[in-house]
Amino acid sequence: MAFPSTSSSLRGLRTLSLPLVRGYASVTPYSPPNNDHSNTAPTVRPSRPSSPQFFTGRPTFHESLSALSSIITSTTSTLRSSHIYPLPSSLPHIPPPRASWVSPEELSSLFQVKLKTNTLRQVMELLTELHHLRHISDMAGYPELVSKIDQALEKYEGVGGGSASGGASAARVKEKEEKESQLDEFGRAYASGRKKTSSARVWMIPSPTAKPILEAQTGTGTETAGAISDLPSSEILINHVPITTYFPRPSDRETILRPLRLTGLIGAFNIFAFARGGGLAGQAGAVGLGVARALAILREDTKDILRADGALMRDTRTTERKKTGRAKARKAYTWVKR
Repeated sequence: MAFPSTSSSLRGLRTLSLPLVRGYASVTPYSPPNNDHSNTAPTVRPSRPSSPQFFTGRPTFHESLSALSSIITSTTSTLRSSHIYPLPSSLPHIPPPRASWVSPEELSSLFQVKLKTNTLRQVMELLTELHHLRHISDMAGYPELVSKIDQALEKYEGVGGGSASGGASAARVKEKEEKESQLDEFGRAYASGRKKTSSARVWMIPSPTAKPILEAQTGTGTETAGAISDLPSSEILINHVPITTYFPRPSDRETILRPLRLTGLIGAFNIFAFARGGGLAGQAGAVGLGVARALAILREDTKDILRADGALMRDTRTTERKKTGRAKARKAYTWVKR
């Protein structure tokens, strides 16, 4: 007699012990489609956005740039139709009045986006071109174009900015007020400078031996000014210490004296400066910037020379920060395989 195997018998018993479960699918009876749309409301399509820039990640920024570009295009087309733009090369170049724009932080708040270097440069190029077109339109006698550009640039202009006709006078008034506020009752010019983490305050005044020469150069001196044969001598003190003692390296001293060498005024001014923070190289750069700014206050004829050399502009380069997992800012540790 043959007996079933143990595994098969157990499987059979387990199958018999399970309850018998069956599922039935519910079938909905078929009904023909209703073609009567009288009782059903039509599907409402959402309204289209007012601007095509709505679908971009920065709609306010792109809308503003598009508005500026459209004004530039319409202005240039109007001037081209009148054969005014571009200006002929034979005409003398008259630069537009200096424009004053709002700070990058205010531009970021206007555009509702943080402006990086490339985007900020793009915005400034559009504003500068529109300001140049406003100057051309004002000289060509198109007041309607000037008023249109004024309305477009109104929210981007800071203190001192304005239309092409009033911008130059406002800039001159502001410059005169700044000069008067930075000259004290003793005739000393005050300026400040920064470099890296260093800052400096600089006071400059003409030396007694150089006063007759400076007055003769400006046309207010007497005939005795030409009889002076001795070279003017001056004194430069940094934190109450002579410059040769405070800055032993010649390169640091040359950084401070460079604005005076460019303008040919070595020894014409006594300089007193207070420098704080950073190292000697940073303090020398800060004092040099303060000397250039104070010199531009005392002698307006040196501004163009100093501005062309970049002496009036602060050097914004700083030490790059150290990164995690690296020895310095970019130096990596020695890699060991084992």
